[in-house]
Formats: sequence, structure tokens, C-alpha cells
Amino acid sequence: MSFSELAASVKALVRVLRAGDLGAGEPVGVRLPNIWEYVALELAIPAAGGVIMPLSPALGEAELGWAMERSGARWMITEADLPALLSGRPPQPQPQAATSQTRYQGPAPAPSRHLRIVEIALTSGTTGLPKLASLSAKLKQATFEGFTTRLQVTQADRVLVMSPLTQGIGGMCLFCLRLGAALIMLHDARPTPETLLRLAATHQATMLVGVPTNVIRMLQSPDLKSTDLSHARLTAVAGAPLPPAIAEAWERTTGSRVCSFYGSMDAGQLSVASPSDPQQKRWTSVGRPHATTEVKIEPDGEIAMRGDTVQTRYWDDPDGKGPQDAEGWAHLGDLGHLDADGFLYVTGRKKDLIIRGGANINPTEVEDAIRRHPDVKDVAVVGKPDPELGERAVAFLVAGPPRPITLDQLKAHLQTQGLARYKWPEEVRHLEELPTKGPGKLDRQSLRDRLLT
Repeated sequence: MSFSELAASVKALVRVLRAGDLGAGEPVGVRLPNIWEYVALELAIPAAGGVIMPLSPALGEAELGWAMERSGARWMITEADLPALLSGRPPQPQPQAATSQTRYQGPAPAPSRHLRIVEIALTSGTTGLPKLASLSAKLKQATFEGFTTRLQVTQADRVLVMSPLTQGIGGMCLFCLRLGAALIMLHDARPTPETLLRLAATHQATMLVGVPTNVIRMLQSPDLKSTDLSHARLTAVAGAPLPPAIAEAWERTTGSRVCSFYGSMDAGQLSVASPSDPQQKRWTSVGRPHATTEVKIEPDGEIAMRGDTVQTRYWDDPDGKGPQDAEGWAHLGDLGHLDADGFLYVTGRKKDLIIRGGANINPTEVEDAIRRHPDVKDVAVVGKPDPELGERAVAFLVAGPPRPITLDQLKAHLQTQGLARYKWPEEVRHLEELPTKGPGKLDRQSLRDRLLT
């Protein structure tokens, strides 16, 4: 698809959205795979005055319902809506939107264009369900400039998008489009490493963007030896730590320079490595902070940031609060340090989030769903180290009679709860009681230690 064809489609969609009485600042949920129509809607919804809310196709029904109601969105565009939308008919409101009288209406209009909210992003959250981050035009512009400058993107680039465009990592690829680069996209949400390698070679991809799991699996694929990746000048990853040994092996095997980028949906993007950075720095760090952001390491080792790439407020917070403290610092919940050259190293997490293949799993959310099983007395979900995915979720259950709950039974229960499949535990262990420390606080670390023995 050419840029002129994309522009014509965007203008047509703007007319359709306005004909559907899209209000200024009104959110629109978009739940699509990596197809050109998503790119068009990413541009058309803000151009029509609305706010796009990307929704991963992997989300469960319970999570989708929560996001729609909490955001106040009355439309959720899926593949089923595209034929009508592209033929000039506005989408139909969601059933709950037609009857809800209490949904949150979002922030007040911005005082200027560059402060206008153009996107709502679902955060991982550290307790309960995720929050809704508000991304302004100013934030998006600062992130675009930092990301594309560091990766030295030009209109000659062809970017293979290995992650969903609806998530932060895949969404970064859209910034490359703004410089005239081409996007290579897959409708399939779970492409095999062989498919990724074939597409990279066939379309002579110059950039591969995804999560460390993509790199690990392609590196292990027998097809790698016969695949020509000579055009791939860099491979950019985020979402989980990429082991330095994997980064070195990938680069030495393919010649594609590894560049990690780092941030969070709660705060924003903080740093990106550049293909011109020294080899060892690229393999072990997440690059240098953007020019428009500041970073500091707290006394306990936690990474904090502030600047233009930090979101100013949560969409679903009526009091207008954001992730910053009184001095404007957003704390990322990760531990790290800066070296003498200004490169940032992430050494661990303060949070209990489980990161599986670049996707965040909130243990509290999974535990709440498991506890709805009538035979579960108590539960704790922790991450088990995994060489391919980073971590896998393991459920420690305190179950009642008559017999222990099997993994298949647990999965069947979670399906009824509408929880996304990638969040389901992949192993079950039974205990008579969960370990505690202090005044009845769950001792998650002792559970993690059990998984290593």
C-alpha cells in the first residue's frame, strides 16, 4: 500500500467517524491484528478529534468489558466492523455503552493542541486491573523523535513488526512510518520463527522489532542458517531483558545489530540504544535516556524518570493524578544503574509482575480469577524463570477436598472467567498453606525459591 492510498483511506475514515457523531476527545477502542486498517485508524481517530484506545486481540472478555466501561468508549472496532466502516457506515455502539449512565467521561479539553490526549494505553498495573494511561500529542512527538533518531530510521527502512501494533513495543513501529519507512505486518498473532525469518528475507527487512522471545526462537530455528538477513541492519527489542549471550549470538550469526529500548506504559519510554553504540553497551544496556528526559537512580536502586515522554495523568483518575511524585519523577519499579558514559542498565524488578515473552502478567489479577473457583481456598501466582519466554506463571494452590485441582481444570475455570490465555498458569503446585512473613504478608520470594530447587 502506498502512502497516497493510505492517506485517502484515512481521510475517508475521518468522514465516517464524524458522520457517526464522534465527539471531541471521545475514546474509540480498536481491537485489530497487524493489518493496514489498524494503521489507518491510528491516524484517523485523532484526526477526527477522538482518542484511540488500542486493545490487544489477546485480551479476555472481562478485560475488554472493563476497559470499555472505564474509558467511556461506546465503540470497539473489530475485524467484523471493517467492511461496513470502509463502505462508509459508522460502527455500532457496544451494548453496555448504550445503557451505561455512569461511565467515566475522560479529562477536560486540553488548553492547547500539543497537550491534547490522542491515545489511551492500557498499563500493566501492579495491583488489580490495569490503569489507563493518557498519551498526549506532545508525548507522542517526543517519543517519536527520540526513538527514530536513536535507531537512525530513514525512508529507506523496511520494518518487520513482530509484535502486536496494539501494544507498546509494536506501536513504536508506527513512528517509523512517519519518516517514510515501510511496515511489513502479519495478520497472524502467533507467527512461527520460520515465518518471521521468511518474511524478513523475502521483503528484505532492514529493521526487526519485537520481544526477546522472537529473537530467541529465531536463533534456535534450523531455518536461520539458510535465511539471508543481510539487509537487516538492526534488531530492536523491548518488554523483557534480552540475555547478553543471546544478543551476542544473534548479532554474530546474522550481522543485525541488537538495540534494546526501555520504559513502561505507566511512565513512558525512557531510553533506546543506537546501532552506532559500542557492541558491549548494546548487548548489556538499554541505551541512553532520551534528550528530553531525565533519569535518576534512587537510593534503593529504583529507576525514576521525568520529562516530555512521561504521561501526565491517568485517563481513569477523576482527580487528574499521574504516575509522578510532587517533583515530577515517575518511578518505574525496576532496579538499575547508570555507567560513566550515561548508559542505563536494568538489573531487576521491584514489582511482582511476571513477564512472559514480553507480555506482563499481573499476579493479583490472575489470583483473583482463580479464587472464584469453588474449591480454591487460597492461591499465589509467581514467575518461574524460563530460558525462552523469560518467565512462566506458576500457581501455588491451597485447595479443598475432595481432590487436588489439575492444571486442565484450572485452565477450564479461567476460560469461564474471561482471562487472556497468556496469563494462565502453566504449572500447578499444591500446598497446605501459603508461606507468610511479617504480619501475615504473603512471602512470594520463598515460593520463587521453591521453583529453583
